[in-house]
Amino acid sequence: MADSTKRYIAVDLGATGGKVVLASVASGKVTTETVHEFSIPRVCIDGQEYWDIYAAFAGVMKGLSAIGARKVSVESLGIDAWGPGIVCLGGDGSFLGLPMMKDEVLSDAAHARFFKRMEHRLLYEKTGVNVLDSHAALQLYSLRRSRSIALEMAKNILFIPDAMLYLLSGKRICGFTSLYAAGLVDRGTRKLSKEILSACKARPRRFPSVVQPGVRPAKLTEEVAQATGLGRIPVVAVAGHDLASAVAAAPVSGEGSAFLVTGAVSVLGVETASPVVNDQTFEMNFSNEAGAGDINLLVKRLPGMDLLARCLEAWSAAGRAYGPEDLARMAREGAPVAAQLDPEDPALRSAFAAPFLDPASALARYCSLRSMTAPSDDASIVRLIYTSIAEKIGDTFTKLQSVTPFRLKSLNILGEGFPLAPGSTGTVSGVSDPVFCQMVANECAVTVTAGPADAAILGNVLVQAGLTRQALASSVEPVTFTPSL
Repeated sequence: MADSTKRYIAVDLGATGGKVVLASVASGKVTTETVHEFSIPRVCIDGQEYWDIYAAFAGVMKGLSAIGARKVSVESLGIDAWGPGIVCLGGDGSFLGLPMMKDEVLSDAAHARFFKRMEHRLLYEKTGVNVLDSHAALQLYSLRRSRSIALEMAKNILFIPDAMLYLLSGKRICGFTSLYAAGLVDRGTRKLSKEILSACKARPRRFPSVVQPGVRPAKLTEEVAQATGLGRIPVVAVAGHDLASAVAAAPVSGEGSAFLVTGAVSVLGVETASPVVNDQTFEMNFSNEAGAGDINLLVKRLPGMDLLARCLEAWSAAGRAYGPEDLARMAREGAPVAAQLDPEDPALRSAFAAPFLDPASALARYCSLRSMTAPSDDASIVRLIYTSIAEKIGDTFTKLQSVTPFRLKSLNILGEGFPLAPGSTGTVSGVSDPVFCQMVANECAVTVTAGPADAAILGNVLVQAGLTRQALASSVEPVTFTPSL
C-alpha cells in the first residue's frame, strides 16, 4: 500500500539554539519529531556580541543529513527564526561578518540621533512598529554613522531566516514578516518604505525581492542536496519571523482571543484585520507586525522568565538543580513576601548584573532599594518571580483590552519557554507549567488555553503544507485553566 504520509522539515532558530524537526501529515493529523537540537554560541569580539550563523548552519546541516539518511520522501523545508539580526551579503556571495546581538546602535544616544531625522511618532505612524530594540531603521542608521565596512560593502541586506535560506538554496529573498517586524514597511502600502530608508540612509535596492509566506522561491542547492541526501527539495518562505510562525498555530483564534508567546522575552498580543495605530498604542508601546495569511498582530513585548533562568543557573552551579516539577511546587508552596518585582525596572536588572552576587543577595539589594522585604529562600524567590511576572502580564492584558476593538474572552499561551539551565532538557515556565498558567488566568480574569509548546514549528509546517490552524484540532490537546475568584 502506498504511503500517503506527507513529510515536511521545519528549521527553528532562536537566539541561543536551534532545532531541525521532521513533521508528518497523515489522515488530518500532524506529528513532529525533533531530529536534531543544537546550541548557537554567542561570539564576543571587543565587547560586542555576535550570533554565530556559521555554527547555526552546521547544526542545520547535521539535522538535514540525519533526515536524508532515512531515505524518506520530503515535500519541502521551511525556516523560521528570531527577527532583529541583520546580515550583510557581499557581491561575491559571502557574509560580511556576523549578525550583532546588541550594540551601541540600540542605545538612547542612537535613538536621539535618528529621531532628529525622523520624529518617533511619525516613524510609528508610518510603520505601526514601536519596538525600538528590533527597529532595523535605527540599526541601519547607526551602522551608517559608524562607517560600517560591512554595510558599505553589502550588495544585499538579509534577516536571519532569509540568510539561512540563502545558505541552503543560494536564493536571495526578503521575507515579509521579518521585514515588517523590522519596521521598514509602510503600513499603508505594505511595501518597503523609501521615506524610512532615506531617513536611515539605506538604499532600497540592497533589499532583495519581498516574498510572502507560502511562496516557494527556491530549492536546495545541488551541493546541499548531495551533502544531506535530501535531493533538491523545495524551500518554502514560511512566516519567517518566529512570532508570526508561532501565532499561525494558535488553536484558539479570531475575535475575542489573545495570545501569549513565552520565552526569555514574552509577547502578548491579538490578531486584528488591520494595524491599530493611535495615541494610546503609541504611548503604551504596542507594535503591529505581520502574521501569516495577511493577518495583523497587535503586540507588546514583556520581560519573560530570563530572571528566573539566571537564578536557576546560579543554583545549579551551587549544587541545587531544580526541574519543572520542583518549580511548580516552589511557586505554589513558597512563602509569600511583602514585595513585588517590576520586571521592567532597570534597578532590578542592575542588581542582577552586579558581579559575584547570588540570586538571594541580588534580590536583597533590589528590595532594599525599594524598601521591601526580601525573600529568604529559593522557594520564596521562585514564588515572587512567578507572581510578579503574572501580574505584569495581567496589567498588560488590561492595556491590550483598552486598545483592542473587541472584547477579549480568552488567552492562548504558546511556546515552550527556554532551558532551565545550560545543558538542561527542561524548560522555564512554558505552557507545561500549570501553576504559572493558573496565575496568568487569575490575573487576566479570562480562560487560559495552554499549548502547543512547539507552536513556531507547527506554524512553520502549516504554511509549508498550505493548511489552516484548524488542521491541528486532532493533533494538539491544549489544557484549559479557568480563573479562580
